[in-house]
Amino acid sequence: LLITSLALPALATLNGRCTSSKATGDWKSAGICIKTSTCERYKGRTKTGACPHDPDDVKCCLIDECSGHPDGLLYHSHCEWTNDSICNELGRWLDNKCPGGNNFKCC
Repeated sequence: LLITSLALPALATLNGRCTSSKATGDWKSAGICIKTSTCERYKGRTKTGACPHDPDDVKCCLIDECSGHPDGLLYHSHCEWTNDSICNELGRWLDNKCPGGNNFKCC
């Protein structure tokens, strides 16, 4: 019995953080690797190459507006990772406004 091991390229995780040297600034801190169709549905912007080795339809997505201005208030909101956000101190989290899991929300 002969078993061969091939090294496969690492994939960025779907619904995970954007990585690689192309993920800089906001793309690294608030980008999420999702299908381009999902990013379009959330009116996000995509960046090629920040989710390395993933299929062509998976790109880094940055969602700049997610709240829809609840309560008629005018303020800026965006989707971001909950574990390293200033929103924990100065803002409030809105559920079900962003793609991904419970650790990626609208601030």
